[in-house]
Amino acid sequence: MPQITKPSLALAMLCCLLALLLAGCGDKNSNANYDPDRGEHPSGWLPSGHAAAAFGQMNSCTPCHGSDFNGGGISKVACSQCHLGNQTNVHPLGWGHFAYALHSEYVEANGTGACANVNCHGTNLQGGAGPSCSSCHLGGPLSAHPTNWVRRFTTAPGIAPTNLPDHGDYVNANGAARCSQAVCHGTGEPGGILQTGRSCTACHF
Repeated sequence: MPQITKPSLALAMLCCLLALLLAGCGDKNSNANYDPDRGEHPSGWLPSGHAAAAFGQMNSCTPCHGSDFNGGGISKVACSQCHLGNQTNVHPLGWGHFAYALHSEYVEANGTGACANVNCHGTNLQGGAGPSCSSCHLGGPLSAHPTNWVRRFTTAPGIAPTNLPDHGDYVNANGAARCSQAVCHGTGEPGGILQTGRSCTACHF
C-alpha cells in the first residue's frame, strides 16, 4: 500500500484551502439577487425589485454597475440608461416635483424613446409603472387636445381675437375636470406659474 508523504499531504491541504477560499469569493451578492445560471436578475426585479434592494444599499450595486453607476462594472449597464437624473432619480434632476409640467422640452429635444418602456410609461406610452401619456395628452403622447378638434376663430369681450380649438362638445360631454389642472387651464387659483393654457375665465365669465 503506497505511503502518503508529507509534501504530497501539504500540497493536498493547500489545494483544499484554495478551493474553499475561491468558493467564498464566488458567493453571490444577496442584495442583488442575481441569477448566474440565467445571467440576469429574477422576474419582478424591475421596476420594484431593484428599488427595494438598492434602497440604503447602493454600494451593493457598484460591482455590476460601476463605482460611479455609469456602466463601468461587470454588467456594463449604466443606471442612467433608465434613470435620467442619477442612479436614484428617474427623471432629470431639474424637473423636481414638476415632471408633469417640465417634460415637454425634454421630449421635443430627445423624443419619447427613454419614456417608452414597460418600467416607465409603457412600450406604447399607454402606461407602465408610470401613467399613460393619454391620461393628460388626450390626442396621444404629443398632442394635449384630441386630434379631431378643429381650430375656430373666437372673439370674446375683453380679450383679443384668438384662435381656439373647438372644445365645447368635449366639455359638454365629459366635463372640465381634465382641463382644470394646474398645468393646463388652471384650477381657478390665481398665480399658477405652471399653467400652460389660457384660463377658462378669460372667455367664460
